[in-house]
Amino acid sequence: FRSLFAPLPVLQRNEERWFWFFIAPFLVGFLLFALLPLIASLALSFMDWNLRGTPKIVGLENYADLVNLEGKGRLVLKAFSNTVMITVIAVPLQLAIGMAFAVLLNQRVRGMAIYRMAFYLPTVVSGVATAALWTWILGTEGLLNKGLALIGVDGPAWFNEPESVRWGIVFMLVWAGTGGMTLIFLAGLQGIDRTVLEAAKVDGAGPIASLLRVRLPLLSPTIFFSVVVAAISSLQTFDSVYILTKNGGPQDATRTIVIHVYDLGFHRFEFGASSAAALLLLVLTLGVTLAQFALQRRY
Repeated sequence: FRSLFAPLPVLQRNEERWFWFFIAPFLVGFLLFALLPLIASLALSFMDWNLRGTPKIVGLENYADLVNLEGKGRLVLKAFSNTVMITVIAVPLQLAIGMAFAVLLNQRVRGMAIYRMAFYLPTVVSGVATAALWTWILGTEGLLNKGLALIGVDGPAWFNEPESVRWGIVFMLVWAGTGGMTLIFLAGLQGIDRTVLEAAKVDGAGPIASLLRVRLPLLSPTIFFSVVVAAISSLQTFDSVYILTKNGGPQDATRTIVIHVYDLGFHRFEFGASSAAALLLLVLTLGVTLAQFALQRRY
């Protein structure tokens, strides 16, 4: 900003003007659709409002309801535990499978571009299409249960029973997110200096030792980035889960924090409580991210 008022050469001044011209659409969009809604949500979290009438200031009442385990807090705790459970299981699986696929796709094989495209394809599928696909696979009469019936096994109603629905969601999230992890890890593997790998080979390192003692340590920045991105994405899971389970059912077994925010705001019209729950998600996401930044010094 100081350069706007400082005497600059004509060429540099023109570059500054073009910079602000091209970045203006993003700044306007960020202001209207990110910053102002965030401020409005913060203000609404201290109010009681159902879209009709004048908002009523209630102070910290909405936040007190979030931690009142004898009232509304029980549902918040359920949503919190479901979100954490799905994240803790899905994210490590995405990272491990993504790394394995990246190692396989890093080989020099004829037609590898086709294989890479096939592995990445699930990532670009929309949440609605993903939900429809997995309903066809894990439905009560789905493809998986029909296959199990051929060997005399009665498969569960994956998305209709509290005991199995979470695993169905985890399978879906791993399928949808592994392609992105694979692409990131593949880019990291291809960015490793070949001379380092050749030196390790000369020193007697086999394929396993080279992977564990050379490639993985050099991939630690990539792994850190992938963990942060995957965790944030998992904490914000909404569309496919909402479609599959009809607002977090059965028996709230898949009610995540985002689904709880949506339910409070657009089903119950409790926009103050919904905004407070949304800020809880913000604090949770920020805490998880800061914890990862603190722990990354160790690995």
